[in-house]
Amino acid sequence: MNMVGHIRDTRHGGTEPRRNPGRGPVRTIAAVLAAGAFAGVAVVASAPTASAYGPSYCNTSSCSLSVSPNTGGIYFEMPRLTSVSMICWTDSQWWDGTNRWFKVNSLYGQGYMIANQVSNQTSVGHC
Repeated sequence: MNMVGHIRDTRHGGTEPRRNPGRGPVRTIAAVLAAGAFAGVAVVASAPTASAYGPSYCNTSSCSLSVSPNTGGIYFEMPRLTSVSMICWTDSQWWDGTNRWFKVNSLYGQGYMIANQVSNQTSVGHC
């Protein structure tokens, strides 16, 4: 070892100084990656539980608003992306592959929507 803390590499007749083992770039990168992995675990462990993003809304080009949970009571077609607040659900007339209807509030009034037309559905009780 010389006076600056380096070990002389004498293999193959070399006289170049060599850094102390364990302080090379590979060890440094490994330490940074390990620290990042630990930090990632800490972030994941403190993440909140999953929930629907934003309010429920009409997901088709127009959504039928009905006074009753069937197609006979449709009185208005809401435009796509209209926000709705889900109140409760009921099973009634089959339409578009389902018989589940949601009672909702919207800026167009209160009524029923077929479940297939509601995105970001929230958990509500039976009507």
